[in-house]
Amino acid sequence: MTETPPSSIPPRVQFSLAGRSRAYDPTRQAIRSDLADAAEAEHHFSPHYAAPAAWVTLCETALRASNDSGAETRAMLGAGAAFALLDLTGDWGWGYAIDGHIVGFVARADIAPAATQ
Repeated sequence: MTETPPSSIPPRVQFSLAGRSRAYDPTRQAIRSDLADAAEAEHHFSPHYAAPAAWVTLCETALRASNDSGAETRAMLGAGAAFALLDLTGDWGWGYAIDGHIVGFVARADIAPAATQ
């Protein structure tokens, strides 16, 4: 096994915890108790972070406050809407609509990976 030369290893970004947690808007910032958008790492602690994956809606679908079909609808997303997926568990995807950066859950059956160019 060959070792990677030190010059080819990207530098690690380090953060430190200091002071109290900042308040955040759960409808606009993708932060849960177990997972957060990697873009929030500099400002909010989470046990895990995820980089968003490019997905799209297959049909008109509701962006919901929780992973329940009866949950509050935060927005309606039209077919083909860009969605930044952070977590896919069971029948639900969690992330945010690119247009408006509204965070929520969408039905798994209503989304698919975006086509790569």
